[in-house]
Amino acid sequence: MGSSFLVALIPLAILVATAVYVVLRSRRRKKKPRSVREPSSFVILEGNLWEACTVDDLREPWARYTTEPVRGFCGVAAGRHRIRTTTSTGEATLDFVVYPGEVLSYRLDAERTRWEQHDLDPDTRSTLEAAPASTADLGSVTRPKLPGWLVHLRTTMGIQSSRSGASLTRGTEDGLDRLRKRLAKLVSLTESDTDTEVDTIVEARAIGETLVGRPLSRKEMRALVASARDVATRLAESGHTERAMRVLALGLAVLPGDPELMVTAGCALAARGEADEALRVLNVALERDRCLEADDVARAMRARMELRSRLGRSVRV
Repeated sequence: MGSSFLVALIPLAILVATAVYVVLRSRRRKKKPRSVREPSSFVILEGNLWEACTVDDLREPWARYTTEPVRGFCGVAAGRHRIRTTTSTGEATLDFVVYPGEVLSYRLDAERTRWEQHDLDPDTRSTLEAAPASTADLGSVTRPKLPGWLVHLRTTMGIQSSRSGASLTRGTEDGLDRLRKRLAKLVSLTESDTDTEVDTIVEARAIGETLVGRPLSRKEMRALVASARDVATRLAESGHTERAMRVLALGLAVLPGDPELMVTAGCALAARGEADEALRVLNVALERDRCLEADDVARAMRARMELRSRLGRSVRV
């Protein structure tokens, strides 16, 4: 009787084991893959008057956060940022967009009250460019030693936020999808040339203001201005270069200096016959080729070669 009882239990044991296996396997399948964190960026501000400098509306004693005389920031979230420095001749304002892992460098011209692009020395640039890739996953990689003259912007913002009780995320009342749709509507008005009753540039600038200091992913930035980029490309290719430039002005009001928009602007300027300005804009865009899609790099290089050939200048690849 005992053996027959055990035999009778075998099917039940198999059923239980099968059920346990199915449950465990389903849980394993439902487990979300670990998200890959995009690398933060670096912004170097040579010649800055740090005691009179505001970053994304935050003013701090920046030198307190470094072991060497401060020169710039690490831990800069991708997105739009604003630097304001008060000089003896006025306020120098720098509005810019940075992509994940980028190294941007500017120099303050205090006499002219303006910021200019600055060529960082190759050794420093190579050190900084190598750092983001190795710190993207801090759980498995040891952070390399960075120069002591860098302020970690995200950490500093977090300290200030904890003091004030404010949130690091700005503009939460305006979701990105809503902002994208608002810009697309402005682009549509400009494309159809029916924007006479709407100051589209003012509206686009208002959208851009909500993004200052707000962390964005590469995907989010591209999606945000996709309407301006795509419509301007189509207009320029069909010969409507004036309207193409007006559409691009909307996108650049939201993301100033965005390299993908600059490629489109350079091509539109070339189609309009402004060769010198087109070359300047394309060169600016190609200096940031690390954050451009391969198709955009190829398009910009092709346009630049054609322009240089048309102007009788030597062609550099």
